[in-house]
Amino acid sequence: MKRLGGIALAFALGWLVAMLTAGTPYAGDIKRVVGPGTLVQLQTPWGVRSAFAPFWESWQLVDAIFFDRARIDHGKMIQGAIDGMLATLDDKYTFYQEPDKAAQTTDDMAGKTGGIGIFLRFADGRAYVWKLIPDGPASKSGILQNDEILQVDDQIVATLIADKSVDDAATALSARIRGKKGTSITLIVQTSGTPARTVTLQRDDIILPSVEWERLSGDIAYFHISEFKRNTPDVLAEGMREFSRTPIKAMILDLRRTPGGLLDSAQRVLGFFYDGTALWEERQAGSLIELTTTPPDSDISRVTVPLYILVDERSASASEVVAGALRDRYPGTLLIGTQTFGKGIVQNIYPLSNGGTIRLTMSQWLTPNKLHIHGTGLTPDITVNDDPAARADAPCVADRMPKAGETLCRDPQLTTVLGLISALR
Repeated sequence: MKRLGGIALAFALGWLVAMLTAGTPYAGDIKRVVGPGTLVQLQTPWGVRSAFAPFWESWQLVDAIFFDRARIDHGKMIQGAIDGMLATLDDKYTFYQEPDKAAQTTDDMAGKTGGIGIFLRFADGRAYVWKLIPDGPASKSGILQNDEILQVDDQIVATLIADKSVDDAATALSARIRGKKGTSITLIVQTSGTPARTVTLQRDDIILPSVEWERLSGDIAYFHISEFKRNTPDVLAEGMREFSRTPIKAMILDLRRTPGGLLDSAQRVLGFFYDGTALWEERQAGSLIELTTTPPDSDISRVTVPLYILVDERSASASEVVAGALRDRYPGTLLIGTQTFGKGIVQNIYPLSNGGTIRLTMSQWLTPNKLHIHGTGLTPDITVNDDPAARADAPCVADRMPKAGETLCRDPQLTTVLGLISALR
């Protein structure tokens, strides 16, 4: 028995020495033999070290034995492990973002990024300019809406986005296009039916629009918030100041197709209308925490005119916080449209050491009157469906465009609100 044990030990030691010689597939790299788990396990919290043992054992087996070395990607293995862990929570709002995507999300939510001022769309493995930001570098350089982007610097776009989902393709291409203000970028683009052309331009700081406003006939202030970014309240304040110069008789807040955004941005937006409870937050222990509105700058007076809020099935999260709070706390508020999405939970974003982030659900929220909306949404006071057969008799607001030869748009929800305001006079 001793002899067998000695043979086994000698064999094991011989195997390890052989693995560390340059003539082996492992080229002397001990990490490729034992895997990082042997060292990293020392950093695993003691209370769960035994539970993690099968994970590290699996990592070590793959890393040391799997025959096709080219298919081993440690980054993907780690991301897959994190994704799998979070998937067990059965919460689609809790997820991991890899570093490039996390950086882009941070820029987007700040409302400002270094780039050339375009939005992308993808179809059939190709990338196109969806929209241009006015006065951005791309717009000034002659790049047009629907131009195909063939190449970014030395990177062929078709190769970059091949076999990627739309989201992953957008992340990969955006990472190439974005950059610090003042740096150069060269694109090869093509307008349909014309030869491809090369465009070299300088990146600039791009303000990502999230608020649009205009004065409609009858002294009606119209605001559309597309997302609650960090700078959304500041941009909204500009519109409020503009309308303060000439009195308005009513206000329309359009939150249709508004997926949400930052909770503190929603609290600041609510501060333009009233002082008090913005929402209640319910955490693990079930206790309610009151979150209040944030007052605007001293030079801005709070809104006092009748308020109408447009909502639809894509009004979610922070837009539901605002719509629900205003109905509960701003007298006479009316919600017009269709049932909202129903996202009544809150996520926080936690940075990781590799530059990635985890977005983790930390609580659920209730309206000031303590109404739960998660999974059900807000029911409008007046339900108006977006009837495709409706007449085009409304002003064209936000990104709506009239049909050729017409000046008005089909927007039955806005038409209903304008009728309600007209009846008050």
